[in-house]
Amino acid sequence: MPPVDPLQLSMELRALVWDLARRMRVEAEPVGEVSWSAQSVLRRLRETPRMTSAELARAELVRPQSMNSTVASLREAGLIEGGRSATDGRRVELELTEQGRNTIEGMGVRRNAWLQERIESALDDAQRSELARAVGMLRTLVNEDPQP
Repeated sequence: MPPVDPLQLSMELRALVWDLARRMRVEAEPVGEVSWSAQSVLRRLRETPRMTSAELARAELVRPQSMNSTVASLREAGLIEGGRSATDGRRVELELTEQGRNTIEGMGVRRNAWLQERIESALDDAQRSELARAVGMLRTLVNEDPQP
């Protein structure tokens, strides 16, 4: 087998991930008018509650001004709330509201159901095992500090 060209592979992978992400967004559309960036913030706050807007901006790789806008829209929609830190009154820590938790969980349920159905219907057992290995490799690409 000839060596794989990393540039060609990266271009194909980027396009495929883009298409998958777009399809996943479409599968969650019935939830309402929650932008992709706002969905990402909701997911991150579910995983790591009590982050500040600045911490979210760094984690999401966006400018603080952009994150402030996203946070404001999520607060206005009642999906997140903020409060002063018990240990540092200057920090405004953000958390999901019950409505925010229900929203992000609903999106995940629909996306997972669609993806599970596609994996079950389009791939045989050997292909599913191969996909599981590929997921591990993709995780290695995404992590800045890959675990051995």
